[in-house]
Amino acid sequence: MDKAMIPSSLHFFKPLTDIPSLSIEKAHGIYLYTKEGKKIIDAASGAVVVNIGQGREELAEIALEQIRNLNYIFPLWTSKPLEDLVKRLSSWFSQTYRFYFTTGGAESVESALRFTFLYQAMENKPWKNKILSRYTSYHGTTLGALSASGNFLRRKNLEHCLFDWPKIPPPYCYRCPWSKTYPSCGIACAEVLEELLNEETAKSIAGFIAEPIIGASGGAIVPVDEYWPKVAEICKKHELLLIIDEVMTGFGRTGKRFAFEHWKLEPDIIVCAKGLSSGYSPMGMIAVKEELVQKCEQKAKSFMFYTYTSNPLGCTVANKVLEIIESERLIEHSNRIGAFLGESLKKALSDHPLVGDIRGKGLFWGVEIVRNKQTKEPFDPKEGCLGKIITSALELGVFFYPCQGMVDGVSGEALLVCPPFTVTEAEIINIVDVLKESLDRLKQALAMT
Repeated sequence: MDKAMIPSSLHFFKPLTDIPSLSIEKAHGIYLYTKEGKKIIDAASGAVVVNIGQGREELAEIALEQIRNLNYIFPLWTSKPLEDLVKRLSSWFSQTYRFYFTTGGAESVESALRFTFLYQAMENKPWKNKILSRYTSYHGTTLGALSASGNFLRRKNLEHCLFDWPKIPPPYCYRCPWSKTYPSCGIACAEVLEELLNEETAKSIAGFIAEPIIGASGGAIVPVDEYWPKVAEICKKHELLLIIDEVMTGFGRTGKRFAFEHWKLEPDIIVCAKGLSSGYSPMGMIAVKEELVQKCEQKAKSFMFYTYTSNPLGCTVANKVLEIIESERLIEHSNRIGAFLGESLKKALSDHPLVGDIRGKGLFWGVEIVRNKQTKEPFDPKEGCLGKIITSALELGVFFYPCQGMVDGVSGEALLVCPPFTVTEAEIINIVDVLKESLDRLKQALAMT
């Protein structure tokens, strides 16, 4: 092939044009270093993954030792890394769960859906073959996970091959779909679930999947306190399995072990990935209530594995990551310094004309940007304002995670501010200052046009 024909980038598709494409050469702690030597604070923890920071020597050492000793086994066998991880994970949950391991979030969601359908079939309810979810949600790019997702932009051009599963509006108080105000709203966002399930066609629904705090599709949308207890009660009444997607929020991100603990829930299935291994190895999992697994085992006998189910290297890395979180009390740190992050964001940005809402818990915060603060009018995505903010922030040495589509599936823009748990107060001050400066630059640019 003529060298002139070789593409400059090996991406399957070209990277998003409104966000700079960087070549990252190394990373340490909360910092990224480009090929050119630029130092960037990773205020997004990658894709909300790197909870404990990068470059941990103890993880490099234990991974090397595991590779030398045992790298892979037949997925139906067991190993010490697997047994050690299961033992540690059991202490993270107040209920008794069984664990099934994958290589990431989408695989874990697929596994949760597959188990849900299997369980309903073993309960002699094979007609329960649909999954209920919410608009303004994202659960992964595989076709099953995408079918359960309500993110219009990520479903675009694939709708023709996705399952036609029902969805309900999200608990989005800032833009209430019913134009109501809390607490006089009667928690309509939960009541709509009851209304749907009372319809005849809803008898086919096997389970309800949702993020406890809406992440990439919503920019850290936190429901009111009454929402999740009501939803859990409704699911139990209608014999739906409650599937909580903790892929982004799990393992301390919101200041508790899992975000569902903020509402004292007891999910039937918990989906995890990202923070389980903090990006040091591809790893995901589902935790399923013991009694549900037992019922299936009595009839179905098996649950098909993936090639890398319970991979020894992944299990070793995940176990060490959780050990670090425990020994360094990083969840407590996430809770304490996360409160400082939230207070700092509100103090610096609440009055900013381009900021509509600031919400979050722990080290999981979202800042929604608007054209008009009074009317909540969003920017037209074609203007590329979100990309301009991120570009400015990168120039100033900080990366934020972009979120789009929360208003109507296309418009609506926010930034996730979710640095690794090891972040300091001084670094948070820097992060907030950079975000304010980036917003000010956009404000000045808009005034010029």
